[in-house]
Amino acid sequence: MLKIIPRSIQDVPTLEVIQEELINEPLPLVIFYHGWRSAKEQVLTQARKLAQKNIRVVLPDAPNHGERHADVSSVPSVTFWNSIQGNLSEFSLICQYYQKNNLIKDQKIGVGGYSMGGITTAALLTQHPEITAATVIMGTPNLKGYAQLIIDDAKKRNLYMPVDFDKLIAWIDNYDLNSQPEKINRRPVLFWHGTKDPRIPYRMSKDFFDNLQGKTYGEQVAFITGYRAGHLVEPRLMDKIANFFEYYLE
Repeated sequence: MLKIIPRSIQDVPTLEVIQEELINEPLPLVIFYHGWRSAKEQVLTQARKLAQKNIRVVLPDAPNHGERHADVSSVPSVTFWNSIQGNLSEFSLICQYYQKNNLIKDQKIGVGGYSMGGITTAALLTQHPEITAATVIMGTPNLKGYAQLIIDDAKKRNLYMPVDFDKLIAWIDNYDLNSQPEKINRRPVLFWHGTKDPRIPYRMSKDFFDNLQGKTYGEQVAFITGYRAGHLVEPRLMDKIANFFEYYLE
């Protein structure tokens, strides 16, 4: 039987999903991040599929989301990037909680996410070599390119953007996997992206994958194309994600 445990790790609201009989056992850990304007509860189906593989799954609420809900700034993407930055700053806090309680088996740590959570995942790979495996679903490793896309779109729609917006989000340069792909360092990473995604362009992930071909540091990176698929995850994909983590975290 699966158990869902609400827990605040310091000030981060989370749900832990785990098989009840394994609660006190060291297990591989997967931290899975939800998307923009979503919440941890909305990735519970994915979490259940992962927990059935004898994995401990932790679902955090990103800043400004779920139990931490806040109004979205009228300046395009300010709240979006703030939420991702919060996820990045809290990642080690979550890991340390489970490490201190001796609940991570063989230090196997997986990270994944949908959309904004996929962007979070790609960014984490640049700074955290302790991550064993990752899934970037409907996200992009090209943070700088996506930020520019948002700026260009705001200009077309005559929306206010600060003239120094690029400086306000300059931190993303350090977390842009697209400009430092060697940070993958042969780790298994699974990408999935739909060709008809209206929110994050398919090519922003596929071009990254294509550029990895022939590089030793990217030899364990896989890409699944969702032909004619939009910005939506179906159960079959959730099963693939669960199988991926089961294989690489066993």
